[in-house]
Amino acid sequence: MLPEHLHNIEAGLFHFLITGVALVVPVVVFHYFRYGRVEPRRSFVLFSTLLYGLVLLALVFMPFPALDDVCDGRRTTQWVPFQFIAALPETFPLVSFAFNVALFLPLGVLLRKAYGLQLRWVVLAGFLASLTVEIIQVTGNLGIYPCPYRLFDVDDLMANTLGATLGGLIAPAAVIVPKVLPAREVRAQLDAVGLPRQIVAYGLDVLLLGIVALIVGESEWTFLVVFVAIRIATPLLAEGYTPAGRLLKFRVRKIDGTPATFLRLVVREVFGPLGLLALLALGFFALMFVGRTMTASTLGELFGPVQQMQPMVIAVFSAGAGFTLLLLAPVVRRDQRGWHDRIAGLRCVPDRANYADLVRTK
Repeated sequence: MLPEHLHNIEAGLFHFLITGVALVVPVVVFHYFRYGRVEPRRSFVLFSTLLYGLVLLALVFMPFPALDDVCDGRRTTQWVPFQFIAALPETFPLVSFAFNVALFLPLGVLLRKAYGLQLRWVVLAGFLASLTVEIIQVTGNLGIYPCPYRLFDVDDLMANTLGATLGGLIAPAAVIVPKVLPAREVRAQLDAVGLPRQIVAYGLDVLLLGIVALIVGESEWTFLVVFVAIRIATPLLAEGYTPAGRLLKFRVRKIDGTPATFLRLVVREVFGPLGLLALLALGFFALMFVGRTMTASTLGELFGPVQQMQPMVIAVFSAGAGFTLLLLAPVVRRDQRGWHDRIAGLRCVPDRANYADLVRTK
């Protein structure tokens, strides 16, 4: 049975991968609508539950037989409790019993640790979940099959309930499973500007930068001067507003609410998206220069004759992944501050009118 179980687990993991990727955008949108940020605890519990549920369903119901192979007169119910003990001399049913206990162990851990259910409710939930599975099996997957292809076994019902109970008992020791906090404790701060809003504003400022650079001239120095004017000089002279920030009603301030200084704005842009892209570009050109100056034989001695470009490819992909993580890191923070704001000691805050609206709707 082990190869069959491994195949079912692989099927569950495959469907989790597809379903998980499909749910990323809806989860992010829902979390921002509900909490003003992506709440990491709820996201972890959601995808962990999804993974467990799909693997559980695959183990319980797969493989699906052909319709012509199910009505073969086999036994479909087993109502005698502890029948696995009576069958010990001939077979090894303890393995199956232990497997069914382990199958529902994560359910008890999730319900007790993540959602804070009392143990009696965990036991009841485990029993009802197992009973639902057994009913679906004995009805031929709710009538899809003309006959059941799995045995309704009262010992399975007992083992599953025991597994959920044990999971509830050991749940306090499951340090990897977080507790889902109430919504009021995980919402973004009222004076935080959401990351999507910051990304739109940055994109609009960059679009304005490109338009002005095209009109004035396309040299590197022109690009740099216009960039400094839009992203540094304008906030310095306009109480923290960039052109897009003025449009979207938020500005850049120091942590204590005082105006941002020139040096802090410079640091913010150096470690901002375009600044990091410039640093990544310099690193890439440095790698290209080193690669051109070194001979093929030298590269072959260092990296092997077949993988001469592999270190450069790995470096580029690693840098891109790190850049993306840096940009997306604020989604889980209550203050929605990016790395560049944290390094510079700054933050984006809504203007007074918007902040007053937020306070009134609290």
